[in-house]
Amino acid sequence: MERVQLWRRIRVNPLFLVTLGAYAVAGYGRPMLIAFLAVTLHELSHALVADLYGLTVERLEIWPFGGMARIPGLDSEDPYVETQVAVAGPLSNFFWAAFVWAFDRILPLNPADLHLFVESNLAVGALNLLPVAPLDGGRLMRLYWARQVGYQEAERRVREGGLWLARALMGITVLESLTGRVDLALGIFAGFLYWGALKMPRHAPYWAVRDLAQRLLGFQKRPVWPVDDFAAKADTPVGEVIRLMRPLKYHRVVVLDQSLRSLGILYEEALYRGLAQKGPDCPLGDLLEES
Repeated sequence: MERVQLWRRIRVNPLFLVTLGAYAVAGYGRPMLIAFLAVTLHELSHALVADLYGLTVERLEIWPFGGMARIPGLDSEDPYVETQVAVAGPLSNFFWAAFVWAFDRILPLNPADLHLFVESNLAVGALNLLPVAPLDGGRLMRLYWARQVGYQEAERRVREGGLWLARALMGITVLESLTGRVDLALGIFAGFLYWGALKMPRHAPYWAVRDLAQRLLGFQKRPVWPVDDFAAKADTPVGEVIRLMRPLKYHRVVVLDQSLRSLGILYEEALYRGLAQKGPDCPLGDLLEES
């Protein structure tokens, strides 16, 4: 896909048009369009970096006070690639804000519009760095937490963070409405945040499988790895162990009987082989007998 075609993949959600109409009636149509431009630049930056890494950009969706670049396969990519795509959006907003601020005196545009453009880009960039789903900061925080607590717990934390932040913002919106001040923007953003966190795909098991499948390549890049040990009963499904795995670690499992006596040790190769051949419900004891 040629990069110039990215513009053709922009999709504006009908709810955005409704919101734009409401703001236009209230006399705020111009600020809304400037905010739309900041969001579009943000999503285009995600798409451009993803395209540079050979990923397919399905479409760019623009919602009221938010947007989403749909990039199939991004979650299964190398964490480095995922990080580069995630930070591209906020960095582009900060770049354009700094550029316009530095050259505002020579740009042939309305100073008030330029000021609003700077503010909009700073707001979009900063908001997207919040460490909760579905924002870019949540994606980055998930990658960080995955090293500490495993993929599944990291995924749960950023999802719950997004849901609770959305609830808090919606609560503020309701309280403000009781005082006679209706903050439509905050309420819509809270709804977008809640919906995005709720619909966040659950990919934790796939990330662990990806790491196992690419282990040889990983050792070529980093010849020495720290070892992470688990202890699990023989009837524990292999999928339960894989969900607890962490990136940049080599894993081994001490298999125990019902009396917690050691029956043997399973290494990553056996776990991956068992998962591929027998599925995630295969007990560790069965793998131990075959190893």
